Amino acid sequence: MRPWNPLLGVLLLSCLAGAGAEVTGTSYPCFQAVTEPTIDGNVAADPAWQTIPAVTGFRVLGGGYTHSKQSTARMCWTAAAVWVAIECEEPDAPSLKPTARDGGWTWSEDSVEIFLQPGRGAPVYQIGVTAGGAKGSGESSPDTAACSAAATITATAYSIEIRIPFAALRTTAVQAGSSWRGTFCRNIQTITASGGDKYTCWSPLQSRFLEPDNFATIEFRAPPLSLEASTRMSAELNLAYRAELGRLLQVRAGRATEFQEALRGASTHPRLGAKARELLAAWQRIEAVNADAASAALPDLRQALITAQGLQEASYVTKYTALLEQLFSEP
Repeated sequence: MRPWNPLLGVLLLSCLAGAGAEVTGTSYPCFQAVTEPTIDGNVAADPAWQTIPAVTGFRVLGGGYTHSKQSTARMCWTAAAVWVAIECEEPDAPSLKPTARDGGWTWSEDSVEIFLQPGRGAPVYQIGVTAGGAKGSGESSPDTAACSAAATITATAYSIEIRIPFAALRTTAVQAGSSWRGTFCRNIQTITASGGDKYTCWSPLQSRFLEPDNFATIEFRAPPLSLEASTRMSAELNLAYRAELGRLLQVRAGRATEFQEALRGASTHPRLGAKARELLAAWQRIEAVNADAASAALPDLRQALITAQGLQEASYVTKYTALLEQLFSEP
């Protein structure tokens, strides 16, 4: 019997989710909040967001998933407003120097954009929030003065929260069972050492953020979710992204066999030995994450994928340096 491939498990779960689960990659279940979030930009520490499903797997505008700087979005509703939280990975967060103010040109600096279309045939409303918490009004001129927003910058990320009253979108309160269209987007404007795709989006947009035909469906639901149910639904929403990460990691982890024998041979080399042993240990860690691809945390899968690329290049150099030295040292 062939050994169980964890990636097959991910793909099988993805197929089952598509066949029988209540959520898909092109819809977002927007649940009623148990309690109103506190608008201070500190998403991770706010219990109100923990029972709200989270979606990640933002894509490069017009392309596939971005791997360098991912984002995670959540959305909920109350009787008077919708609430959005977006967490943005930024390894060079200390380089962020937001200067825009409310009503200013928020799109010119690191920011997120939220697009909402409250009902079939309704206008599309565009709201921007910078890494400094400044609000900007775009398409259809939503009343951002009526919205409350805040942002927090840490050493490795920034996060934003915004409360959007229904009146700011010139619409009435939603009811469970109704739906909107919309998506979440991100601008990376600061040039930093870690790079990053400049424009990313959650739904698969092609050439610009304002593409209503490619927005996701936002489904308003009640009653509020439990923490366990929210965690399970977040996993379902992100199955396709997990499957893609697992597929790519399996390919890169498979490259380990090309280098392991040579690296083991070089592990006793007086000059290259320490590097060879370091690379062997790193490949073992990659293989361990790959073996656990069905349940590993998504950031761990993505980091392993990025690390494996660098490992491949370093292993190539070490392998052939050792072989060339061996070749020229032979009598």
